[in-house]
Amino acid sequence: MGWNWSLFRWQDALLAVALVTGIESRAEAQDSVLKTKPVAPQVTGTKRIVKIGNNEVVAIAAQKGWLQEELAKVNTTPQIVDISAFGSSGTTAALYDRGDLHIAQSMMNGALQNRAQGLDNVFIWQSVNVKPERAVTLVLKDGNIYKPEDLKGKTLASSLTSCPYYAGVESLRAKGVSVDNEWAKGDLRYLNITNQASGQAAFLSGRFDVAAWHPQSAAALYVQGLVREVTQAVPGGIYTNGAGRSAYSTTKQFARDNPDIIKAFLIAWDKTVRWLYANNGANLNEAATITSRALRQTKSVALFNLKGAHETAYEYGVTDYWDAVNAIKRFWKYQIEYRDPFFTKHQISDKEIEALVDKRFFAGGEYFVDVSEKRQVALRN
Repeated sequence: MGWNWSLFRWQDALLAVALVTGIESRAEAQDSVLKTKPVAPQVTGTKRIVKIGNNEVVAIAAQKGWLQEELAKVNTTPQIVDISAFGSSGTTAALYDRGDLHIAQSMMNGALQNRAQGLDNVFIWQSVNVKPERAVTLVLKDGNIYKPEDLKGKTLASSLTSCPYYAGVESLRAKGVSVDNEWAKGDLRYLNITNQASGQAAFLSGRFDVAAWHPQSAAALYVQGLVREVTQAVPGGIYTNGAGRSAYSTTKQFARDNPDIIKAFLIAWDKTVRWLYANNGANLNEAATITSRALRQTKSVALFNLKGAHETAYEYGVTDYWDAVNAIKRFWKYQIEYRDPFFTKHQISDKEIEALVDKRFFAGGEYFVDVSEKRQVALRN
């Protein structure tokens, strides 16, 4: 088969991360952030609104009333934003920029991509390292592909700036199988697909042979028994120890003006996560009932996404500022070493990465909330 460069949609891939203009210049040093002065909750007529991206934990926290309860303590009302309704993942940056979103969850690499393209965002929370099941390469079960070596000469599809793309390429590289990129031909052709719904239809119709996705993105295919995994993310690799970590982010301005709102959100988030982990998962059935309605899923899909080792909905967070910073740096340097198409063209310095993590929300910081598993163990004892 000839090498078909038309499969590459590099321009489309770069457009998937919204280019934000007219915002503040690059972040000043993190240590320059001093104590802030949020609006006092008791002041009459100063009711605030915080717009939060919807996901499983947010939906549960809102349904149980914990989100409203904590935010009311700082005179704030939450508005839940369905980010998926706006289209591609790249719209998140645009929503931040125009004030239609204040706090949202993403994979760590997505928040880094937004920063590299000019959005003045900051991390307020980052998860612990993730399990290899978090991101996989999938094939249809009725096919004849069983191991990575069987993929040579086939076509791999994913979104070029997505979390599973990085995990998939790393896992295949570890098995001696390379993927085409802008700089060199590999063992697999690459097809950029940014829309998950159309991607699944193309997958089922045989448009490509293997997909690099999060399992929950293909939950319906798993539930119906239509797929099998060829690789999972590399244990102890750059993805599992870095890029696969999820993060909550906001704009620097919102963090500077409203740190008390962020702390209240983190308290509600932490309470919800501990409820999900409680009693060996006894609450997951109720959680699935809530999230299936809030996210418009079948309950079987909601349970799949909450119960599996691949879940991205809830996890403990790192508390050390440098732990969070160094995870980002490891991922960044790895992608530069292997000439990743996005990060090679969008450089970011170590100082900018250090400023990307707002240390006020990590251990020793003024607005720190202990989101660690260690605290959960202490509570059980």
